[in-house]
Formats: sequence, C-alpha cells, structure tokens
Amino acid sequence: MKYEVLFDASDLRLLRALQRDASASQAELADAVGISPSLVSRRLARLRESGVLRATVGLVDPAKVGLTCAAIIRVRLRDHSAANVKSFRDVVARMAEATFCVMLTGEADYLVKIVARDLPHFQEIVQSKLLRCAAIAHMESSIVLEYLKDTTELPLSD
Repeated sequence: MKYEVLFDASDLRLLRALQRDASASQAELADAVGISPSLVSRRLARLRESGVLRATVGLVDPAKVGLTCAAIIRVRLRDHSAANVKSFRDVVARMAEATFCVMLTGEADYLVKIVARDLPHFQEIVQSKLLRCAAIAHMESSIVLEYLKDTTELPLSD
C-alpha cells in the first residue's frame, strides 16, 4: 500500500534525531523535537506504517568485529537480458559480504561494496562467488584505504 506522507517541522526534527541515535527513548526524542512523548509515539507509528522509517538498526564498526578490508567493485554484465540481470542480482542478494549494491548509468552496470576480514578473505570472496557468476563480463576492484565520510544520515531540512 502506498501512502503520501506530509511532513511538518516536527516530523523532520524527529527523523533527524532518530538518524543521530535510534536508541533514544521516546522521552529523549520528545525533548529533542519539542513535542510530547505520546505524540512522538504516534508520529513514529505513522512514519513506520508509511514506509518512511524503514528500520531501526545499530551501526556496527566493521574493524571492531574483524572486518578490516573493504572494496568497491564496478561490475559490467555480459548482456542485459532479464535472465542475466536476475542471475547477477541473485548472487549479490546471497552474499552477506556485499553490504551495498546499486545499478548505475555509464560504463559499469553495478557498483558493489564488499567487506572482508582481510585481503586474502576478499580474494576468496571474489573467486568463490563473483568470478563464478556467468552473468559478469568484467569486474574492477578498488580497495578502500580510508573512509572520508561514511554515513547513513540523510540531509533532512525544514
């Protein structure tokens, strides 16, 4: 079911507060937004029901859980037939190591972010999963050396 959600300044303040700290209590959110906790509860329910608020998650530091290697892979498919696209998408959907994948315009068809324990683990992932995908014509990998910005926070303004 599709909803049209109308936002007011309080909705946007609530969404910004949630993006900064989704573990905040409703009372803390109410203080941050300037509305009552019961109104926070109703607004959260509406935002979830409408699909605006997709999930409430904890962000895990990859390095602190042993995932010290990240890579960005540009993928070009052999062709764009429905079967080929589905084959590639199925491979990526099954890969826990693939944390981000988007379809692109330009030379590459897809951009995939892979996280791994280390470089040998990354090589194993590529060889055992991606290189076995017949849908892929070409891949080009870049190892992430440093994160200059890595956020899930959207630029919401009043």
